[in-house]
Amino acid sequence: MKLNHILVLTADLSAMKYFWTKIVGLHVGDRPPFPFKGVWIYSDEKPLIHIAERATSEFGNGAIAHVALEGADYKALLERLVNNTYVYTEKVVPLSGERQVFIVGPDGLIVEMLFPLNEQQNLTENKQLLAYKTNEHLEFLGGKIL
Repeated sequence: MKLNHILVLTADLSAMKYFWTKIVGLHVGDRPPFPFKGVWIYSDEKPLIHIAERATSEFGNGAIAHVALEGADYKALLERLVNNTYVYTEKVVPLSGERQVFIVGPDGLIVEMLFPLNEQQNLTENKQLLAYKTNEHLEFLGGKIL
């Protein structure tokens, strides 16, 4: 089994498209002629995210708590985040040491970008980088876990 695509509903198609292309770093691709407004967002040559317009902005996070993607360029992502107004939190995965960057997008969508750490990377590069704590309140995951 493998991920085919994720459908993301939005009240603001333009803002959601900007988020996936200019912040996350994916690109727009061909989309079938569905009878509703939307856009396909591609990773390389594969459709990954289907964005569909929905008239209401009452989403919460619906059935999607967050979308996790393996990131390609950690420093480029941080640069895009610094140059925009999106809120993000960084964490380190216990044992594996991977970096997690959780980004709050339009309509409250949470995107997790995963980056492997290599020996040259210093965990103190970014002051927001945090380790997990016992009984942490995990709002950045799109929900509350007590």
